[in-house]
Amino acid sequence: MKILLIVDVQQGFINDFTKHIPAKIEKHIKHFEYDLIVATRFINKSASLFQSELGFSAMTMLSQETKLNTKLNDAADIVLMKSTYSSITPDVAKLLEKNEVKEVYLAGIGTDTGVMATALQLFDMGVKPKVLSDLCMSLAGEEMNQCALGILRNAIGEVNIL
Repeated sequence: MKILLIVDVQQGFINDFTKHIPAKIEKHIKHFEYDLIVATRFINKSASLFQSELGFSAMTMLSQETKLNTKLNDAADIVLMKSTYSSITPDVAKLLEKNEVKEVYLAGIGTDTGVMATALQLFDMGVKPKVLSDLCMSLAGEEMNQCALGILRNAIGEVNIL
């Protein structure tokens, strides 16, 4: 089963550095076939460490910021909410295990956060994370994006950064 996992391409995570990502992912989906496309939405729970430790109070449950890009929302077979960096929720883990998935393609926002956490968790589970580097970006910009990709090359293998 060929799976694309789109990490947190939400209104609140679109800035000058990430604004090109939704269109690039949309174009990619038109040219590559996947058996399943899963998209995640980060929801910042009240009293979370995101709020207390990072001072990040946006992206709460009822906020418009948490909405996915419309075209990607429509393209996704499954949209899941999460309140963690990693997109490997218990439901996603069960889906991967049940279907004996061996690799997952990753795209999205937060190369240095959500994408990295998801890739590392997949690797720990024995599932090859295939990071589509042109379809990922850090909210902090290209320098942080490249740093994160460098860490991922070291942590999950050069061959898994596409």
